[in-house]
Formats: sequence, structure tokens, C-alpha cells
Amino acid sequence: MNNKGQTLVAFVIIVPIFILLLAFVIDTGYLLKEYTKLNSTTKTVLKNTYSKRLENNYYEKVENIFQKNNIPTANLEVITNDANEITILNRYNINSIFGKIVGLKYYEIKANMHCLKESEKLIIEKE
Repeated sequence: MNNKGQTLVAFVIIVPIFILLLAFVIDTGYLLKEYTKLNSTTKTVLKNTYSKRLENNYYEKVENIFQKNNIPTANLEVITNDANEITILNRYNINSIFGKIVGLKYYEIKANMHCLKESEKLIIEKE
């Protein structure tokens, strides 16, 4: 028997599926990298700038830290109040590399973190 035709059909079916799976893994890895960068930068900002929260130029300091880490600040919101609380909300879109194959042009990444001080300890929570 000659199995060359069956092998070709199996190859033609499996290779595109494998390529799509590989593309999905690459896109997911890129998305997780950006998500981790945004969350860790937000957490660092909250820890390192908490004591400066009542200064006049606090927003600019927070914005500068995000920009130094190549994180867009177009949708950045910093909410402070006198009750020892800070909330940082940031979201932005990253272009999809391979998601365009299935119609995803971009992914939205967001970080919403809230920080407050209780008995000399900073508590940072995701919202």
C-alpha cells in the first residue's frame, strides 16, 4: 500500500493548527509580560510614593514613573484623599501580534490598585 497521500493530508491539516497554537502561545506570553509589568509598576509606585501623596505635583511623579517604564499614561487616574488612601487606575491597549488572524486587533490591559495605611503597615489591594 502507498500511504503518501494520507501523510500529505495529515500534514496539511496539522501544520496550520500547530502554527495557530504557537501564535496563540506567543500572543499570550506577550500579554502576560505587559500585564505583569503594569501591575508590578503600579505596586512599586504605591509603595514608593505613598509618603508623597499630599504633595502638589504627586500626579506628575506617578506619571513619570510609568513613563520611565514605557507604560502609557493616557488613561491614568490617581485618586488620593486625606484618609491615608491612594487609588491608581490605569488601562491601555497593546496591539495583538497574531490575534489579528482571528480578529483581535488589540488587548486591553488594566490595573486598579488601592493602597491604605493601617497601623504603620501599607496594604495594597487589587480592585
